[in-house]
Amino acid sequence: MKSKIIVFGGTGDVGQIIVRKLLDKEQNVCILTRQEKENKDNLTYKVGNVLELETFEQIIQKDDKIIVALGFNNSSLDTMSKGTANIISAMKKNGATRLVCLSAQGAGDSWEYMPNEFKEMVLENDILKASFKDHGIQEEFVKNSDLKWTIVRPTEITGNIETANFTVNNPSPHSSYQISNLDVAQFIVTEILEDKYLKQIAMITN
Repeated sequence: MKSKIIVFGGTGDVGQIIVRKLLDKEQNVCILTRQEKENKDNLTYKVGNVLELETFEQIIQKDDKIIVALGFNNSSLDTMSKGTANIISAMKKNGATRLVCLSAQGAGDSWEYMPNEFKEMVLENDILKASFKDHGIQEEFVKNSDLKWTIVRPTEITGNIETANFTVNNPSPHSSYQISNLDVAQFIVTEILEDKYLKQIAMITN
């Protein structure tokens, strides 16, 4: 069976762009969805639920590469962390090793470096607070997985203008601390194909 790149969260805002960019590079792509969809050239849809391991476990094969771009779900506050834990379990069982996970700047150990106004905004919003907490748990699962992982922490995601002019782990004094969803997707696609930041956390911003 031909190896593929599986995008979990491939129907989300950033996930859809990731998929489109992978297809533009003629990659074989698979998306997990809750409803059946018609397959297209180089794009396969598989029905399953990231919170139900048994529904997708056999989709992952040894040579596959995995992108996790799960979004926050208000009805299940641990969707990102629990879903990622399930994905990691399936990868280990089936021998897949490469994982790129979309998180957010402010998650995990980056929280302490965030400005006070940002912290106040998050802590005063129950949804944002739960989201950043879940991202932090998700990151720990990834870092402790022994896989070939990369965690991507974009700053505030805005708009649909692709600049291809973002920095990685080295913001300048003039950085906006914002980044477009197109630039986020491009970084993830490049990383899954080139493996530049293996076992590293990449903070990306314009």
